[in-house]
Amino acid sequence: MSKKYIFITGGASGMGKSTVQLFIDKGWFVGCYDINKNNLNALKEEINSENLICRELDVSNKDMFEKAVKEFSSISDNKLDILFNNAGIAEGGFFEDQPYENHLRVININLFGVINGIYSAIDLLKNTDNSLCLNTSSSTGIIGLPMTSVYSASKHAVKGLTESLSAEFKRFGIKVSDILPGVIDTPLISKDIRSTLPTDGMWRLIPSEEIAKTVYRAYEEDKIHWYVPEDLEDLEKLVVEDPTKARDEVISTGPMKIPLD
Repeated sequence: MSKKYIFITGGASGMGKSTVQLFIDKGWFVGCYDINKNNLNALKEEINSENLICRELDVSNKDMFEKAVKEFSSISDNKLDILFNNAGIAEGGFFEDQPYENHLRVININLFGVINGIYSAIDLLKNTDNSLCLNTSSSTGIIGLPMTSVYSASKHAVKGLTESLSAEFKRFGIKVSDILPGVIDTPLISKDIRSTLPTDGMWRLIPSEEIAKTVYRAYEEDKIHWYVPEDLEDLEKLVVEDPTKARDEVISTGPMKIPLD
């Protein structure tokens, strides 16, 4: 079998780091890209594999993204089996309390970072049989959670982009999918949120390794949306059937419950 190649953004911690480790274990060549130099250096020392490169990347910078893909292509012989657009940042708090610049940063990284990745890597994906463009959306891409307004908007946008390109890119033989994670055990989950999480159900805390396993499944299968945990698909169905009821359930039972008085 020929070597396979995966390019992972936001790869130096959390879901990305778990994905790097799994694909290294499976013998793939992994490009790990992240804006955090310290995390990149620590990951490189921890894994120490000839099948891994770690590079700094600000996904909101299109020129920087293009240069990263160009270097990767020189290693992969212009092949790319999986582009995993995983990098993202979260906001927390009421909409009006967030500085405008924070909202812009969320959109630039979470949405334009994905667009930049696809623009930069599309030729490699087209040049590779059974390639996959995989984007990280969110449970907030199913229904907006309180105190995550613009983050939710960015993840809805990623979900819509994924659905559109999954149809468009069929003409190239490229699969396009997204992962919609619930509450994943990463540094993004604050202590305050952790203390309120249930032990079961769709809002339970999920190990980041489950995301890595889902990335591998997404490569082997052809499905647009991957819910982690799978319970979240029930929320999607409720949103379609009765969005007002879904909103009220999220307010009362979701991970970002808010007082209504």
